[in-house]
Amino acid sequence: MPALARATEPNPDSAPAAELPAPASQPASPPSPSLPPADRTIRSGDDSWEARLLARLEHYRRYPAQARRGHQHGLVVLRLKIDRDGALLAADIVQGCGHAMLDREALATARRARQLPPIPPEKSAPRLVDIPVEFHLR
Repeated sequence: MPALARATEPNPDSAPAAELPAPASQPASPPSPSLPPADRTIRSGDDSWEARLLARLEHYRRYPAQARRGHQHGLVVLRLKIDRDGALLAADIVQGCGHAMLDREALATARRARQLPPIPPEKSAPRLVDIPVEFHLR
């Protein structure tokens, strides 16, 4: 299963995220074993907005069986646009991993989550965040 690293602020000079297409109906694949977060600054029990965001996405991640069998792995960086109430407005790939199947799966993770934790009042909204999604074979 992919691992998410800590949410980071995108470069404000970057292109805006593309509008999120409607989620496609896909059969759910069984979840794979979790990997630890790539960034250890978000610890178990952390209740920050970023930690809750990552936990929500974690719940919806899948490692495609075909990619696993093909020994595909890598890091996909997503840019998510989230409104004050936590609705996912847009998702885009900032950096692909070189495997189209894993790139698509990273986007599908965000689409499946759809509703994310509301943005706290002290943070600006709508909010753009870059989320690294790691697909790693054990």
